[in-house]
Amino acid sequence: MLADRRAKIVATIGPSTRDENNLAKAIKAGMNVARLNFSHGTHEDHYKVIQSLRKLSKELNAPVTILQDLQGPKVRVGKIEGGKIEIKAGEKFTFTTAPVLGRQGLIPSDFKELPLACSPGTRILLDDGLMQVEVLQVRGEEVDVVVIDGGILKDRKGMNLPGVNLPVDPMTPKDLEDLEFGIENKVDYIALSFVRHARDIRKLREIIEARGSKAKIVAKIEMIEALENLEEICRLSDAVMVARGDLAVEVGQSRLPGFQKRIISVCNQLGRPVITATQMLESMIENPRPTRAEITDVANAVLDGSDALMLSAESASGKNPFKAIRTMHEIILEVERNEEEYYKISLESEFLSTPAAIAASASLSALKLNATAIVCLTSTGKTASIISSFRPKARIISVTQHHEVLNSMELNWGIQTHGIKAYKNMEDILSEVDRLLVTHGLSKTGDKVIITLGQPIAGGIKTNSLYVHTVGAESLTKLPDEQLPLRCQADPMID
Repeated sequence: MLADRRAKIVATIGPSTRDENNLAKAIKAGMNVARLNFSHGTHEDHYKVIQSLRKLSKELNAPVTILQDLQGPKVRVGKIEGGKIEIKAGEKFTFTTAPVLGRQGLIPSDFKELPLACSPGTRILLDDGLMQVEVLQVRGEEVDVVVIDGGILKDRKGMNLPGVNLPVDPMTPKDLEDLEFGIENKVDYIALSFVRHARDIRKLREIIEARGSKAKIVAKIEMIEALENLEEICRLSDAVMVARGDLAVEVGQSRLPGFQKRIISVCNQLGRPVITATQMLESMIENPRPTRAEITDVANAVLDGSDALMLSAESASGKNPFKAIRTMHEIILEVERNEEEYYKISLESEFLSTPAAIAASASLSALKLNATAIVCLTSTGKTASIISSFRPKARIISVTQHHEVLNSMELNWGIQTHGIKAYKNMEDILSEVDRLLVTHGLSKTGDKVIITLGQPIAGGIKTNSLYVHTVGAESLTKLPDEQLPLRCQADPMID
C-alpha cells in the first residue's frame, strides 16, 4: 500500500495533471505533495488546482501538501524573431537590456542589471548550460560576447552567470503578488527561489507571519552563495530543496553529486526535511519507462537521506505523468524494503525543548521494544516531524482532528497522516488508536506501540508525555479496501 513508502513524492502540477480527474489519478499514483510552479500559469489556473486538491483530499481521505514555488529573479533572454535563433561557436553578438525584439547579432535580456554584473571574461550560460558565451566588453546597456558552445536559443530561456554576485532581491514584485495569493489560499509551504543568505529567509518569514499565515518555508539551494551560507539557511528554513537544475549550472555538473550529498547530510543533521529535485525521471516526459541511470539516481537520492523526491516536467507536461509518479513510488519502495539504515538517534545532543526530548525517547523506546508504530497525537505536527528526523523503523502515525495540519505533514519522511475522532480521556485515545491501527492494517492485536501526547488531555497541552501501549481490539479486523483511506488500500489502479 502507498502508506508503506517512507520517502515522499512531490509532483509538479501542469497541463498534464491540473484538471480534477487527473489530480485524482496523481494522488492515487502516489503523490504526497503538489507543487504549483509560479513561473507558469495564472492565479486563476492555480486557484482551480488548489480547490480541486482540497476537495479530492477529503473525498479520497488522502491528505495532500500544497507547495507554492515562487519564480524568483530568474534571469532570462527576451523575445526573439521567429521564437528562436541559432548561435554558432566563434560567433559574436550583443546582449541588450533595451526593450527590443531579438534578431541575428542582437539578443535582449530582461535582466536590467546585466551590464553591472558583467566584466570581460565573465561566462554566461544559456538554457540550463546547453550554450555558453564569454563577455568581451560592456558598453552602457549592451554586453558584447563571443559564443563558446553554440546551439538553438529559444525565447525566454534562462541565463546563468556562475560565481557572479548578482545585484538582485530574491523576491520580485511578481513574487510578492504571488505570495499574497498563496497566503490567501492557505498553501502549506512556500518555496523561495535563488536563496543566497539567511536574511532572505528572514524577510519571507516576516511577511508570512505579518499576514497571520501558518505556511512553512522551503529554501531552494541553487546558488553558490547559498552553499557558503548553507547551515544558517537550513536552520532558519522549515525544509530545503536541492534544486539541481540551476545548482549544476552554478557549480559545474561534475561537482553536483558532491554538493547534493552535502546538502542532504546537513539537513539530516539539523532535522530539516530535504527534497531532491530536477530531472529525476526526465526520459519519462516522452517514454513510458525510465533509463537505468534514472532508476539509480532515484535510488541513491533515497539512500543519501532525502525526505522527498520531486518530479518536474515529468508530471507537469509529460506524456506519462501517472506512470512517472507510480514508477518513482515503486523504486523508492524497493530501496526501502532492502534498506536497514534506520534510527539516526544521537544521545549526545542537548535537547532544547520537551517535544524534542519526547521524540527522541519515543524513537529509542520503539527500537528497544520492537514497537510496530509510534502514534503522535498532535495539534501542529511538530513532534511527529522531529520523530521523522530520527528515521525510526516503526511506522510514524500522526493523528489529529485538524485536517489542515494533516495536509501540512505529507512532506515529512515516513509520516502517515490520519484523522481521529474527538477524545476526552486516555481511555478514548487508546480505544480510537486500537481501532485505527487494526482496521487500517497498520498493526495487529498484541503489537506494542508508542503513543506521544500532551497531558492533562482536556487542557490541550502540547506534547509532554510518552505512553507504551499493547494493541487490543481483539474483536476487530482489517476493513475492506473500499472502506479504507486511499493510502491504506492495496496500491490503487490509475488507468
